[in-house]
Amino acid sequence: MARCLISFGANIGDAWGTIQAAASRLQEQLCVQGSDLHHEASPFQLSRCFRTPPVGGPMGQPPFINAVAAINTTATPWDVWHCIRNVEKEFGRERNLRWEARRIDLDILLYDDVRIWTPHLKIPHPRMCMRRFILLPAVDVARDWLDPVSGWTVGQLAENVRSGPSNFVLLGGATGKAESLLAEVARRSGARWRSGARWSSGTTSPVTTEHLASGRWVATQTTSEALLGTTKFEDICSAFTACKLVIALAPEVPGTDVAWEDYHHQLACKLGMLENKGLINFGLGPRYLLASNDSDWAIQELTAALEAMDCPIEAI
Repeated sequence: MARCLISFGANIGDAWGTIQAAASRLQEQLCVQGSDLHHEASPFQLSRCFRTPPVGGPMGQPPFINAVAAINTTATPWDVWHCIRNVEKEFGRERNLRWEARRIDLDILLYDDVRIWTPHLKIPHPRMCMRRFILLPAVDVARDWLDPVSGWTVGQLAENVRSGPSNFVLLGGATGKAESLLAEVARRSGARWRSGARWSSGTTSPVTTEHLASGRWVATQTTSEALLGTTKFEDICSAFTACKLVIALAPEVPGTDVAWEDYHHQLACKLGMLENKGLINFGLGPRYLLASNDSDWAIQELTAALEAMDCPIEAI
């Protein structure tokens, strides 16, 4: 029997009713019998529902209702993935624009300590570690579950995004792309940003803990793909007070005949996104691997990461 964590989100129609109905359908199809959706000893536990604003997607959407279910199941990760896609289709999910309004959105967050990195399925969910609207519901049902990528529990990840303004450090190469991305992200999000020793204000004077605690900030640190295997997150984070997330900017993929996930399979392995296969995973802590070929897409990802870390959330 495996433990699986699944997120629910909806903001069209009777969102909470749809989530309840979808949860019941998953309960039936994943062969979890005789369970009460809200009982602590149940093999299928559903969190409270939470209301949050839409993050990262088109403007003008209504608020989202989010919840998370903890499941004991005999289904494989791929079986669970096919099941949730079928349930989404059954409840009218359409996929037209990225992060658009939707009747139901289901994602696998965790499946035991399994790590999968493919273009179609990634476990743990790569954005789980930065999403307040996922982590706070998850605390209801899986506080002590371990994220095998970061090495942190769900409770620790939730506390990380709740403690002060959002921020991240972007590991980029020497091309200057990281700096140009951060400049635009800072403009859109109102964040202070730093490249090398210089902050966006143009000063090289030290920025105090009080400065960083007063608002969003982003920073970049130059490294290389070859050095990622020996760089430690603790060393990065110690240079930036209260760093919540480290994002590795993947080098651009030449051509269009290969998915970026496949091209950067070894880099994902070094970062711990999948089984190490003999490579030594460095450090511990929340991390994310970002594709860099499409700058607009990368800017949207980075801006949404800041919003997801500090978005308002209300239990209802």
